[in-house]
Amino acid sequence: MKFRPLFAVASAIALASLVPAPASAETKAKNVFLFISDGASWGTWDMASYYQHGAKGQQAYDSFDVKLGMTTVPLNTSNTPTYGSAPQITYDPSKAWDTTSIDNGNHFAGYDYIKQNFTDSAAAGTALASGEKTYNNAINFDDFANALNYVTLDAKDMGKTTGVVTSVPFTHATPAAFGAQNISRNNYGAISEAMIANSSLDLIFGAGDPRYDVNGNLRSTNNYGYMSETALNSLLDGSSGRTLIQTKADFEALADGSLTLTGPVMGLPEVYDTLQYNRSAAELGAGDTASGIALIDSVPTLETMTKGAINYASQDTDGFFLMIEGGAVDWGAHANNTGRTIEEQIDFNLSVQAAVDWINTNSSWDESLVIVLTDHGNGMTMGPDSDTIAFQPIQNNGQGVLPGVQWHFGNHTVENTLFWANGAGSELFYNYVVGIDDGFRDIIGHNDGSYIDNTAVSKAILAAMQGNQAGAVPEPATWAMMIMGFGLVGYTSRRRRAAVAA
Repeated sequence: MKFRPLFAVASAIALASLVPAPASAETKAKNVFLFISDGASWGTWDMASYYQHGAKGQQAYDSFDVKLGMTTVPLNTSNTPTYGSAPQITYDPSKAWDTTSIDNGNHFAGYDYIKQNFTDSAAAGTALASGEKTYNNAINFDDFANALNYVTLDAKDMGKTTGVVTSVPFTHATPAAFGAQNISRNNYGAISEAMIANSSLDLIFGAGDPRYDVNGNLRSTNNYGYMSETALNSLLDGSSGRTLIQTKADFEALADGSLTLTGPVMGLPEVYDTLQYNRSAAELGAGDTASGIALIDSVPTLETMTKGAINYASQDTDGFFLMIEGGAVDWGAHANNTGRTIEEQIDFNLSVQAAVDWINTNSSWDESLVIVLTDHGNGMTMGPDSDTIAFQPIQNNGQGVLPGVQWHFGNHTVENTLFWANGAGSELFYNYVVGIDDGFRDIIGHNDGSYIDNTAVSKAILAAMQGNQAGAVPEPATWAMMIMGFGLVGYTSRRRRAAVAA
């Protein structure tokens, strides 16, 4: 490894005519950033932008060249392998946007549709990382209980520095999908040991320290909910081979360049399950935040951890792959907590901005690729009268003021999600468009309605890193099958690799 200094629905014929010619990839994506705002429904992006800026269109990703939709359905909704390969779940745009009034005019049929048959973060993370659909609960395991290759391993094979950064436990489903293989996302102890021992994962930043509580206070008794005692001890006694950093000051020093680290690194902030989301109002008191609760002083932000990860990874002249997750956006959505969800999404937005600023100052868009997406929707955030006005948008009440929001659900959804990409190889994502969603275009207004499936993400990233074309564009027959509801036809399976530590 070499180092350098810091820094809808249309007919098959009509749809086929919308497929661009295979994109050329004249440059390789040396540096890849994959940003995941976990559990962000359409309105989540809007309500954070309204609070942060008083308007939409102000985020770094709003000006990205590539804007698509992305579907997120799992192979099936089982929590264990079913030993079958046929997709059991599909996305139907006509049902997702059905404005037929139900429940005496207080609800719409489309709302009910997108509340059903949703993915969990494990199956979604596996699809994003491996390019394969699987059952809910799986971390890079297929429905036959076989371990799957994932994009971090490919990046490491190319000599790149790799890392995962998250605002929730580093063993949670999404970061785990970029650093482990396990038949169940709930095997946190085994996952923690596998990730720490994974020689293809250079950097791990995330919460989950058993010694601290949700407010950053030392416990009297350790809580090994998200990592094993063996994993923790290996970090503390040095046997893991990873440099351990924990203090806010160390994260900030890495972020501002005054601390330089080489070799495998573990960043474990002094807090239990989330950087800030689960902090207690009773203990911390009032603060100038969207939730009105003061922040924990001893914990770094996701933005700070992102800057530190970039400084670390950018020492490698072969480039890097970083997955950065705003994981607690999903926690806020499950709780229908508008203020705390906004806080988490803003920290995520600032993290994306940090990457964009680094590229503009220290790299270029000819060698760096940034992807921004969510693994699935959650909570169905819409406007305050959206029970009677179908798909009403979030109400903007101005900068620094909570927007008008109605939550329609407390769980994940199958909604078509927002996707952005920019930089080296970003045009390759157009080679994976599988449909046109009229409602996504006409109601959300994100793009022309073109959408990909989440299994395309790692494929396009791999193609961008290789500097190759993205591969075969789906034939019109494939498009027609998807349109008629028969499900996505799978692309050629990627090679499987023996489990790093299953």
